[in-house]
Amino acid sequence: MSRSHLIKHPGPPTTPRRHVVSGNAVSFEFVLPKGMTFMTAVAAAMDKAGCDSAVIRLDGLEIGPYDYVMPDRSPDDAHAAWYSQTHSGKTATLTQGTAIVGRRDEAWFLHCHAIWEDPENGRCVGHLLPDQVMIAAAYEGTGYAFHGGCFDVTQDAETNFSFFRPRKLREPDRVNAAIVSLAPHEDLATSVTELIEELDLGEPALLGIGSLIGADFVDAPSMESPISEVLLLNEARGKGAADPYLPMFCVDPDGNFFSGDIVPGGAPVCVTFELLLVST
Repeated sequence: MSRSHLIKHPGPPTTPRRHVVSGNAVSFEFVLPKGMTFMTAVAAAMDKAGCDSAVIRLDGLEIGPYDYVMPDRSPDDAHAAWYSQTHSGKTATLTQGTAIVGRRDEAWFLHCHAIWEDPENGRCVGHLLPDQVMIAAAYEGTGYAFHGGCFDVTQDAETNFSFFRPRKLREPDRVNAAIVSLAPHEDLATSVTELIEELDLGEPALLGIGSLIGADFVDAPSMESPISEVLLLNEARGKGAADPYLPMFCVDPDGNFFSGDIVPGGAPVCVTFELLLVST
């Protein structure tokens, strides 16, 4: 059952409901040097890659010290959801992490959700603060470099937040991918299915992070909280005309974890959902 009615944002609905920029995505490798802040290291990697935007995987990255936030209830009527006080850790290793890399005021910026193991605090899930995370060991990672458009931090009247939204920059030489942001109440599985068909991407790899108004899973108990932070797991994939496979990991404001394959119609977007769809 949809839980969309549980969230009402303060502003008028955004149009369109799905912001989509087609372009060319190329697999690339990058290095994050030890001793740099997360943001500085990723910015240097992006300059070297020479692309417009990127989505990178961070599985196995060692960090520390580090700061992060979790989803939380809004303290006022200015927002439908908010984030927690800042939490800190001394050292941790990411089990899985996804970072959307784009621009804020023309400078590199990133949005990262991750799952990690902390020797003192156990398993944690949340939103890593890029300027307040140190790279604890040199890291070699992979991701997709995107050409033709970028994720650009944009003020959104509907939610009263500023967050990534795709912006077209140029016509790419080749199109095999799209960067996407979904507006509140858009159903994740339905949106992905329709986008794959509209963009003719076959059975694309899917990478993405965002927030959901609860979630129903094919193979696990539901997440009832209308406020959350979530990330798609590495195996996520489109299936042509069939329902996509959307394995998801979620955390709610009380620190409860939920994981499973999203049911079509069972995961409306809370604030935003940022995606890369790339044909493989």
